[in-house]
Amino acid sequence: MARYIERLEGEFSHFTFQAEDGSYAVGRVVTSDGTVTVLGPIGGVSEGSFVKLEGRWNSHAKYGRQFRVASCVVEEPKTTDGIERYLSSGSVRGLGAGLAKRVVDRFGLDTIRVLDEEPERLREVPGIGQKRLEEVVAHWEQGQAMREVMIALRGHGVSAGVATRIIEKYGKGAMGVLKRNPYQLAGEIRGVAFKTADAIAREFGITKDDPRRARAAVVWVLQTALGNGHCFLPHREMLAQCAGLGIPGDKVASALERVALEGKIVSRYASVGASERRHYISEVARRERLVGKRLGRLVGGQPVAPVRVVSAAETSSITLNKDQVAAVASAAGCGVSVITGGPGTGKTTIVRVLMRYAQMNGQAWALCAPTGRAAKRLSESCNVQAKTIHRLLEYQPQVGFGRDAGKVLDYDSKSNSPTATKGEKGQLSGVLVDEASMVDLELMEALLNALPPGCRLVMVGDADQLPSVGAGRVLGDIIDSEQIPTTRLNQIYRQSSGSGIIKNAHRVLNGTLPISGERESDDLQDFFIISREEALRAKAAILEVVTERLPSKGFDPMNDIQVLTPMHKGELGTEALNSSLQDALNPDGEELLRKGKRLRLGDRVLQTRNNYDKEVFNGDVGRITSVDSSSIIVEIGGRQVSYTGDEIDDVVLAYAISIHKSQGSEYPAVCVVLHKSHFVMLRRDLLYTGVTRASRFCCLVTAERAISIAVDRVDGGERYTALHEMIEQQVVSSS
Repeated sequence: MARYIERLEGEFSHFTFQAEDGSYAVGRVVTSDGTVTVLGPIGGVSEGSFVKLEGRWNSHAKYGRQFRVASCVVEEPKTTDGIERYLSSGSVRGLGAGLAKRVVDRFGLDTIRVLDEEPERLREVPGIGQKRLEEVVAHWEQGQAMREVMIALRGHGVSAGVATRIIEKYGKGAMGVLKRNPYQLAGEIRGVAFKTADAIAREFGITKDDPRRARAAVVWVLQTALGNGHCFLPHREMLAQCAGLGIPGDKVASALERVALEGKIVSRYASVGASERRHYISEVARRERLVGKRLGRLVGGQPVAPVRVVSAAETSSITLNKDQVAAVASAAGCGVSVITGGPGTGKTTIVRVLMRYAQMNGQAWALCAPTGRAAKRLSESCNVQAKTIHRLLEYQPQVGFGRDAGKVLDYDSKSNSPTATKGEKGQLSGVLVDEASMVDLELMEALLNALPPGCRLVMVGDADQLPSVGAGRVLGDIIDSEQIPTTRLNQIYRQSSGSGIIKNAHRVLNGTLPISGERESDDLQDFFIISREEALRAKAAILEVVTERLPSKGFDPMNDIQVLTPMHKGELGTEALNSSLQDALNPDGEELLRKGKRLRLGDRVLQTRNNYDKEVFNGDVGRITSVDSSSIIVEIGGRQVSYTGDEIDDVVLAYAISIHKSQGSEYPAVCVVLHKSHFVMLRRDLLYTGVTRASRFCCLVTAERAISIAVDRVDGGERYTALHEMIEQQVVSSS
């Protein structure tokens, strides 16, 4: 590896680009020889700061001479202009441009010393009262701690956002943590990988044979596995992953024993006589066992008489096939049941009939789904109020779920909905969960905790879709246990049988390549395939589909068409596609530039994290209705939601979104992108999920090799879970 020996220093002027996580940025530095472009891990630098950079010069064909940064030391501004820019750049909350200028006018080059040593003197500046003084001082001290941390972590790729989380977690003691045990960062701070913590540990003199290193590694490996959807790791996999981090097997064994004694992990065998241990994060082990027990205890009851189901269907002029009758009968009579099937197999019809049966028999049911979009679709299709699971369980930030074993769900007969606050209470007969494939282990535990005695549970979903983003594969494990009544719907409804979307979804599910209606079949006119081998040609085809071909068929590109792709990075990832689609569909208008991200008036955007204070949730899509220099307003679900400061970072463009983010949603027209550059993600369930998001039209832009891989590959998405075993053990022990 080349050694970086060239140096550059000067005043940091401004950013021209910042990655969202702050790990990479492009900016301008004013030196004694002029202004130069610098790029690299400089996301934590504030405008006006004096920087000392190490790296190397290179020449870019388009952008000219640039300095590629390997390490960055940030020092205090050395000019009054630099101090003013620094204070007004947002680095010190409470000091806007006007106040920053007045502070610098009053104290000049002595401003930094005053802030450090005599902050009470800020009261000498007009406009700064006691409350503003306290705000400025508190943020200045936090900023000082963060700068100290950033200097200590320079060269390790730690972004300003991560440094902020370190300060928020440890406060003024952050440097003490770094010096005593930097491995804590890997286990406690989102965005710090084990290898980063390991490199920091070397810098602070911690050797590779230090026991803390191996203990941190096993915890990190399990936390990473949890983030990838696994509930546990087999011992062989633990050894392999630790070996990849440079931890030998004997060190892993002793570390596992020590961490288990500390209560952080649980290691156990699957059953008596099993040859290999499984290693869990302790909370996950408890959760999986508890969910298995509670589901097992719900097993019981008998399906109601089919004739009663048929009678309920007839009152709504609905005709059910044999499987659908069985599904409603199980849902109405059994303690827990599952209804699973692909698109067009009548799951929604079953829910309608079940709700009609409940109404005829004086039963109260709660309908819910994991996302707001899925809950809205359920409400519209069944004409019965549905909520998100979080809202049903009355979740509050910093508090948790308001409904649990001590305060179970009940029913308000006056408002015809589950509630805990008003009205005449009664017994809740059942809870139905739609899009159940999206429910992870943690959410399942919360729901089971809140079920009242005698309340039925019905899980409805497509088990062939992608599993939940969170850990576990709850729906799949329930079905695999073979202990819970499950109805598999295979017959496609007559009204769906002519749909190319439905036909091709089932072809994919059966391991057969989809057929393009344009090329091969006259009865598949709602599905077509465009083959493009080169990424740039594929992108051009996507833009043509969205801006010309689908609009010519009557679809509004701003409201009806959704581009879906497997990944975020790369030429055909969400970031690059959103930039191109934004320029094509919404090129003009007022815009906000933040960390390299351009948000324009009229843009379609996606909420990426749950924000319970604003009542917006991960996956919610809206439209920007107002933009100024520091805030945006987004219309989401008919509400105007305001975003300022760091809240804006939770909003991204949504012309193109990941297939994972699209789960639980349905769009009039979908353009699914699959390319060989997506190789690591290509799987049958991914393609199937993408195709089934379309309600009226689906276009697949792909390379022939990519679609073949996706259809053929069914492995690679497995998860280490044991919920099915827990359910079986509970049922067997109770029988």
